Amino acid sequence: MDRVEAATSIVKDLNLFLSDSINDYDFIKKVCDYFDKVKGLELSASDLKFLKYISNVAGVPHYYDLLLSKFNSAEDFEHYDLNTVSSMLYESTLHIDEKIKIHKFQKQVLNQFRTTEQNRYFLSATTSFGKTFLIYEIIKKLSYDNIVLIFPTIALLSENYERLFTDDNFRYFYNGFDIHTLSDVDEFSEKNIFIFTPERYLSFIDKHPEINIDFVFVDEIYKIDNEFVIDTTSKENERDTAYRVALKSILDKSQDILLVGPYIDFPDKNDSQLNQSFNTFLNSNKFKIIDYNKYEIVSKSSLIVRNATLKFDDELTIDLKGYSQKSIGSRISKIVDDVRSIKENLILYTKGPGKAESYAKDVISLSTIENDELNPNLQSFISHLLSHYKYNDWVVINALQNKVGIHHGLVPKYIQKEIINFFNDGHLDVLISTTTITEGVNTSAKNLLVVNSTKGNKDLKTFDAKNIAGRAGRFLHHFSGRVIILDKKFKDILEGSDSEIKHKNFDPDSNKDEIDYFITDESFLSQEDILKRREVIRQQNIRGIPDEIMSMYKVISHSDKIRVYDQISSLTPVSLHQIRLLISSITRNLTIDYNGFKVVLSVVKPIVSNKTLAFLINNESILRNGTNAGNSYPTLVYSLSAYLSDGFAGSIKYNLSRKDNKGNYFTTDKAIQESSRFVFNTLKYQLVKYLGVFNVMYKFFLSKSQNKPMDDIAGLDRLLLKLEYNATSDKARLASDYGVPSKIVEYYDEEESEKIRKSFDAFEESKFQQIESILNKQ
Repeated sequence: MDRVEAATSIVKDLNLFLSDSINDYDFIKKVCDYFDKVKGLELSASDLKFLKYISNVAGVPHYYDLLLSKFNSAEDFEHYDLNTVSSMLYESTLHIDEKIKIHKFQKQVLNQFRTTEQNRYFLSATTSFGKTFLIYEIIKKLSYDNIVLIFPTIALLSENYERLFTDDNFRYFYNGFDIHTLSDVDEFSEKNIFIFTPERYLSFIDKHPEINIDFVFVDEIYKIDNEFVIDTTSKENERDTAYRVALKSILDKSQDILLVGPYIDFPDKNDSQLNQSFNTFLNSNKFKIIDYNKYEIVSKSSLIVRNATLKFDDELTIDLKGYSQKSIGSRISKIVDDVRSIKENLILYTKGPGKAESYAKDVISLSTIENDELNPNLQSFISHLLSHYKYNDWVVINALQNKVGIHHGLVPKYIQKEIINFFNDGHLDVLISTTTITEGVNTSAKNLLVVNSTKGNKDLKTFDAKNIAGRAGRFLHHFSGRVIILDKKFKDILEGSDSEIKHKNFDPDSNKDEIDYFITDESFLSQEDILKRREVIRQQNIRGIPDEIMSMYKVISHSDKIRVYDQISSLTPVSLHQIRLLISSITRNLTIDYNGFKVVLSVVKPIVSNKTLAFLINNESILRNGTNAGNSYPTLVYSLSAYLSDGFAGSIKYNLSRKDNKGNYFTTDKAIQESSRFVFNTLKYQLVKYLGVFNVMYKFFLSKSQNKPMDDIAGLDRLLLKLEYNATSDKARLASDYGVPSKIVEYYDEEESEKIRKSFDAFEESKFQQIESILNKQ
């Protein structure tokens, strides 16, 4: 780098900015890049004064703080000129308190919220903007009492829950509020923070329909539009329904709402060729748009890597001469080695779990860089995994032994969490991931390697490509990030544009299903839709099902609930007796009676739309031994029984006994993937809602026929808790949300069993101490 040339360039950029010849977001990038070039150099007092000045002119004084704290050992200056004094005065206006300051653009958002007005905003901003941090400052500024924070995943839910209890900067919240993450909370204080997923929020509202809410924050709001929800296949994704139903409730419940998403382009209001349903939604509900999509607080550089030597900057050179494009594994390993050789870390994005694990094996086997000794805490974690899973051929363990983390949706949740922590702490230098890293998981990596432009077989959207690229470089850790691209189509997507975001409940021309009939104003329904809704209501009234019963489990249609009710009404006395035996077995020791559960599945089978769950219900095999030997039961009966009996390990053991469509037994990697899919997707998000509808309608049917209150009817409640939370007691469910090994969850579920506590290994004991410190603050 030519230092004089760089300094001359930034001075020119400064003058252009001060004369309004370049935008503030362009100037931010110039300042980021300049700080990146001078970091680590010997800097004079004059240099430091200038750097402090331009960081404040850019509106992000944090750049100067990062330079001194992480990259430069020089002491701060002692003498001040007028520019420095003015910079310090300006910087003082960005302080929230003595310790915390925000950047200029966060303050602009914060200033929009006023106590005398209705505050409804849609904020679209970059990954580095600090959107989530802002919500806590908004809460403090407006002194709200009842707050709901909605995140798309349990991982984000638990991250924010943990933050409120462990970070001294958030003492205001855990000292002043009751903090809830469970949907069946019974008692509130005068000031409450509820941290939920959309599904959990809906469950909470079912139980507490009259609660008043002062402020709601909804993250990843683009999920209201199914076309924006990237899934591993082109099939319909159900998250949009949960988001839209939750949003409808939120609009009725709260005056102040902040909706947030990354890189969302809003439809041009003046373009009649575009679908205007999202603008209609915003206008109808008095939302104002706050657009910071161009404000990359950490600069990004992206380059396509071909079969040549590529010099990214003064620090990183990637040399792929002689590496065939057909040999993707060797090319990936060489890039990883080049990054490791300069003592930096890297995130690799790929399109799915299978590819992530395959590339991890390539990096392990082909790398020529020798790893340093493993961190003792990482060694303890690996020992725990070897002891707990007993499969030393599992790729996740082999990768960790080589300082490589694997992060995708089919890795058990607490392991995902620890892998992210070890990566951010510098104990792993490679993280191989799918789009699980884009849903708010905070990572600290300067380098991002993009291997695919798809998720599964579905092309990424531009906003999601930007979200992935946004993982290169992290605010307060780096000035800039590098995006290294192997799939050139990713670059085209990144620089392209998306179709407009839509809201089908504000689009009269969109196809709507029955759930939409009850969350859409009639002005946006067709006459046929209106007639269908009236007929559904008529059928409900014929059966005497009250609205409060029908409104439960809002992501299941009214007609499907009526169908379940009719099925239950027509059951024989023998079948009803088998259900009672099932409920007794669940209540007594959380085991399932095979015959009773088969009856329940026969009731819900007609309404199951998820293909995986439908297969597990429809596919039957004969039981070879035991009390019910010779009878045929759905695969779901066996797999759920194994899970309830021996937890996740029991599910793995069951899957290891299975064969694939070629007649080969499942490998360890395949068995663990299938177990994760079953426990964390099929049970947690699919089966639980169908059994929940059964449970409600079963209790309602018996309450009518026996003239008893519904609360006095025994049902599947304990099983539903286990499926949703992987636990039944309050402390166990909180621990499960937080992300701890299963033995700790079991410890709380077994009434804090001292026997289980004594069996903790070193890693489990350390995690136990962490969760205890949080639970004891409740």
